[in-house]
Amino acid sequence: MRPKARYRLAAGAQALVCRVVLFFLFRALKALSRLDSRVKAEVAGWPEGWVLGLVVPGGPSLYVSRTGRGPERLKACPEPDLLILFKSIRDAFYVFTGQMGVAGAYSQHRFCLRGNVGDAMSFVRCVDLAEGYLFPSFWAKRILKEVPQKQVSSLRVYGAALLGR
Repeated sequence: MRPKARYRLAAGAQALVCRVVLFFLFRALKALSRLDSRVKAEVAGWPEGWVLGLVVPGGPSLYVSRTGRGPERLKACPEPDLLILFKSIRDAFYVFTGQMGVAGAYSQHRFCLRGNVGDAMSFVRCVDLAEGYLFPSFWAKRILKEVPQKQVSSLRVYGAALLGR
């Protein structure tokens, strides 16, 4: 089942959008690991040195390692502890632009998961919280079961994501 396509872009443009979204997703997770107690608790539960890989074939990837300073971005990792591998750029684009939620994408087999499902759920909870801050509420309501209560203003998260703090 294909989501209603609101955005029709060529694969190259979809890859660029995915790259931008992954950039801001990482920055938002880094900021929220300091600013939001729920994300901070999830990240603290990840083992030191644990690596997550989010990979789009033929497109961008994001590798995140949990360090003593919180999440850190890695350039690459041949064997991450948790790998989320999208089946196509289009599938990643649907998820990253909020046209489809993570749960819907998982149920439709739009990505493969290698690693501990519990760790994946922890990461998805962090992503859901980040989406609650980054997406406008009318958009977040479409893809999240419940829009999370904000502990800080979205503007503060946007500022931290833009400035990399």
